Amino acid sequence: MTRRTPKLSAERAPGTWRLLGAPLAGYLLLTLALTYPLITQFGSAIPGDGFDGWQNYWNLWWIKRALVDSATSPFFTGLLYYPTGVSLLFHTLNPFNGLFTLPVQLSAGLIPAYNVAVLFCFAAGGFGAYLLARHSLGPGRCSRPAAFVAGLIFTFAPVHIAHLLGHLQVLSLEWIPFYALYLLRIVERRRARDALLAAFFLVLVALCDWYFVLYCAILTAVVLIYYVAAALVAGQAERLKSRLRRGWGAVAVVAAAWLLFALIVSPVLAPMVREAGQSRYMVPDPAQSRLLSADLLAFVTPLEFHPVWGAWARAAGRLFSASPSEHQVFVGFTALALAGLGVWVGSKRRGKAGAIALWLLVLLSFFILSLGPVLHVAGRSQLLPGGRELALPYGWLSNQIPFMDITRSVSRFDIMVMLVIAVLAAWGVRWLLGLGRAGRAAGLLLSALLLFEFFPAPYPLSQPDTPAWYRTLLTDKRPGALLNLPMNWDRPGYLLYQTVHQKPLTVAYISRDDPRTLTERAPVLQELRHLGPDIIEFDLRQGRQVLNDLGIRWVVLDRYKMPGGRERSYTEETAAQVFAGQTPVYQDERLTVFEVTPPDQAIPYLVLASGWGAFDPQQSGRTLLGSASLLIQAPAAGHVELRVKTAPGGLALDVPYQNGTYVETLAVQAGANEVVLRAQNVGAQVVVSGLAVRPVP
Repeated sequence: MTRRTPKLSAERAPGTWRLLGAPLAGYLLLTLALTYPLITQFGSAIPGDGFDGWQNYWNLWWIKRALVDSATSPFFTGLLYYPTGVSLLFHTLNPFNGLFTLPVQLSAGLIPAYNVAVLFCFAAGGFGAYLLARHSLGPGRCSRPAAFVAGLIFTFAPVHIAHLLGHLQVLSLEWIPFYALYLLRIVERRRARDALLAAFFLVLVALCDWYFVLYCAILTAVVLIYYVAAALVAGQAERLKSRLRRGWGAVAVVAAAWLLFALIVSPVLAPMVREAGQSRYMVPDPAQSRLLSADLLAFVTPLEFHPVWGAWARAAGRLFSASPSEHQVFVGFTALALAGLGVWVGSKRRGKAGAIALWLLVLLSFFILSLGPVLHVAGRSQLLPGGRELALPYGWLSNQIPFMDITRSVSRFDIMVMLVIAVLAAWGVRWLLGLGRAGRAAGLLLSALLLFEFFPAPYPLSQPDTPAWYRTLLTDKRPGALLNLPMNWDRPGYLLYQTVHQKPLTVAYISRDDPRTLTERAPVLQELRHLGPDIIEFDLRQGRQVLNDLGIRWVVLDRYKMPGGRERSYTEETAAQVFAGQTPVYQDERLTVFEVTPPDQAIPYLVLASGWGAFDPQQSGRTLLGSASLLIQAPAAGHVELRVKTAPGGLALDVPYQNGTYVETLAVQAGANEVVLRAQNVGAQVVVSGLAVRPVP
């Protein structure tokens, strides 16, 4: 007699709430508890320290503005870095949250939309880890509660809680465990349906953060290498042949899933690849990956938001090179103990040792990657004799794996460490629950202890501090852009204010500075950016002409953003020269607002174009490699004298060289006139320390 297995849908239909709804509701309720007092200010504040959160707040606003109000692509905006606009391909735009919360934003506003995204990230992240752990554990009476604990460990891990400070894109890790689940299903069953679902969740991962796509790619590589290697070490020839066939079959199905993913995201991925091939602005300074790596000691340093030992943890955290949101990679002593128990239990079970070995390999891979290019312990990297550093694989891999050098915050690999810890801990919890009443009591106690270790409440909240003048500006229908000062570094608060006044911004805070904007290329903006002169010699008393040509109508000095020092003194002195004799159109204890009016007399001036290196304070100059161009902005046709300060013989100019300066007379037309400076020797590096232009009578 043949026993028929009931269909899966028939098995689940009576208990859908218990199997799926109850865990999801549990994670949601716990999120409300662990993010307290967010629920009490759900419509008036967002969680975080009032910095990067406003950038992600702006992201939600921009998605709605682009798709609903303008019906345009959200991956380029003319509202930032006006008048050039700027690409958002390498910005942490997080389109998924913008789309998912769009109904909330349209009906209730931006703050509730942001907070709904927060709740969803935590609840769905826990639920995904729950499903992954259930798959790993297999059927059993204790599997569901054990898997629920896995979800707690993953979604409430300190690395997740820490990024609640403002990194909404990092909070959006919820789709990673779903992809991991279907990746495992592919290698186990090699079904097309699993490949389709893996590709679907990869798309969702990419819509949240491209960092996570890299993590999924590395996870995929480790899993496939393990399965193919496991086939190669099989004992019998026939068994080896069969295993290899299954292993390579799984590789083919996984490759199909990634190919489908690439096709779906190609409208965004293709221009990203093209942009990365043409420019390097999206690649951070390698020193940043060193600073933002996980410190070995940080894995056992408790959460800094904890109400009991948070102060001690913050003091200990000052040793680490990374910022607070990046260095909090605490594993949790309870989670670590349960994972250790899970490894012991799983390795003893028949047929499960291989699965445990795979998880350990994944754990080791991401743990080592999270440590960055060199090992840091208590903030120190010179750990070897003679003050040498211990190099780690990340430094080599970042030069070998395409686009890996674009990553900056290396410690975020800990997200994958915690996913593995969560799954392994589920094995330990299930074993405890199977011991009877005492085991269940121990499991409940350890779960409570786990939540206590990760408990961050009361979590800091930030309310928008938008000055009232910006609401008045919304009613001003005249065209023109806004220049917020100070601008020596980018402040996300200006993005918050834009969601109110909705005027274009001359400078802005995005994830990767784009050198094609005018921030460091145009006079006046250069001085305000670096709090000092650049290589363009320019009379700031003529600054209104530059601002007017750039379409800037309002210049706003915010004293709350520059409490003192050179930041304040130089910014105010520069504004005083630009607006000499002009009365502000608005002023209070915080803001001073000038309206840009055309100057009485226009003169020619210079703007840097392409080919220039960054300003080097030590050399007091900028480098051109082979050639670089500049623009002469002329108010009328005529002749101008161009002066270039550099070493003799450096440039291919057949003009007089006097007192360290090349002098050339040029005929110009009204508007922008491009001039290309070339090195005397092809491809040579030339340092230019000064550029000036003046009209020839």
